[in-house]
Amino acid sequence: MARRTFRVVACLALLLLSLSGCDWFAPPTAHAVTCVPSSGGVDTQVTILGSGFGTTQGTSEVTFNGLPASVLSWSDSAITARVPLMPTPGGHSTAALVAVSVGGQVVGSGTFTVIRGILYLAPRHGGDALCVMNPDGSDSTDLASGGRIDYPAWSPDGTRIAFMQGMGALTEEIHVVNADGTGEHRLSNPSAQDFFPAWSPDGSRIVYQGASDSNADIYVMNADGTGRTNLTWSAKEDTWPSWSPDGTKILFHSLRSLVLHPAATGPKLLPESYEVMVMNADGSGVTNLSLNPASDWYPCWSPDGTKIAFQSDRDGVGEIFSMNSGGSGQRNLTNNPALDGGPSWSPDGTRIAFVSNRDGNPEIYVMNADGTGQTRLTNNTVWDAGPTWSPDGSHIAFESTRDEEYRIYVMNADGTKQTRVSSERSVYPVWTESRWLAVRSGGP
Repeated sequence: MARRTFRVVACLALLLLSLSGCDWFAPPTAHAVTCVPSSGGVDTQVTILGSGFGTTQGTSEVTFNGLPASVLSWSDSAITARVPLMPTPGGHSTAALVAVSVGGQVVGSGTFTVIRGILYLAPRHGGDALCVMNPDGSDSTDLASGGRIDYPAWSPDGTRIAFMQGMGALTEEIHVVNADGTGEHRLSNPSAQDFFPAWSPDGSRIVYQGASDSNADIYVMNADGTGRTNLTWSAKEDTWPSWSPDGTKILFHSLRSLVLHPAATGPKLLPESYEVMVMNADGSGVTNLSLNPASDWYPCWSPDGTKIAFQSDRDGVGEIFSMNSGGSGQRNLTNNPALDGGPSWSPDGTRIAFVSNRDGNPEIYVMNADGTGQTRLTNNTVWDAGPTWSPDGSHIAFESTRDEEYRIYVMNADGTKQTRVSSERSVYPVWTESRWLAVRSGGP
């Protein structure tokens, strides 16, 4: 009896072993899938083409690098989903593995490239909206709206955007929102006057201009809004802050009296003028870098932190100057009798885009970091301004009124292939960084 039982068990074991080689017991095979489009920003609508997905979703899911995606539709051969909130560190493209899982098994996989979108501002119901779109203009999405919105800034990893939101007279607050439009909330003090948020390089802190004490000072806070601290406590206006690339310094301009010390006449107090200042990240060591009786303002760091570009009226009109990070080596880069301003460094630090009215109206120019090779990129009788570089330096986004209303355009870095990418009235594009202040009629 025992021998017969052993033979039956052995036969069953052999049968199971033989069946295990057939498809009944094999796990599903992961087929290649195709993503259309193949690249886009967070929240882009993507169609995943393949087979064997099942007719309904049920407990099945789509993931991008392991992050679950929101599914809009599901069929056996096509799934429509949105790209989940994913980082794009430094604005660089991120390759994502797209996986379709059915019953806990991956049945399809492919790749999708997550890219940094372009932020912009658009009018909405008597107020403004903060929007984002892919660089080709597709998948435009409203991230936040209500009141006046301005000065959006990408977090270093591209998952969040800080911005100013005005909720009435003398009330401007710093808000933050996720790149997919979720989690919008206020960071700074309510009923304050806060402007120009800028993220620290590691994304842990935000510096901004605050005026809760009836005077503009430089404040800093943690990225969650805690630890708000006044760094300058000046009796005069301090504004336009930005972090050094290594996060140890904060650059700003200040409306303070300049004291010169001529050897023959002794100290002399000059009239108030804007000066380019720098301080340690904790507010100590405030130093005047520009040291000139004219107004020097709107400073911005080069990507490697060794140079500072700024605007100055020391020759009677606006010019773009540069200096070493310690204030030495100041030189006029544009040296033109017309107004030149709004400098924007290329990501590799070799070029500076700027706006000039030397042609009778605002046009976008580019030059080498030493001021040579000044080249006009736009050529219209209207407004072209606000240049912001793509993360790889190959393209420039800007605003233009060539279609009678403000629209966002993208062009190659040499000025070719200028293409409108926004269909609605839109201003203030921000791709990597935009450190300029526009004066427009009628607001955005």
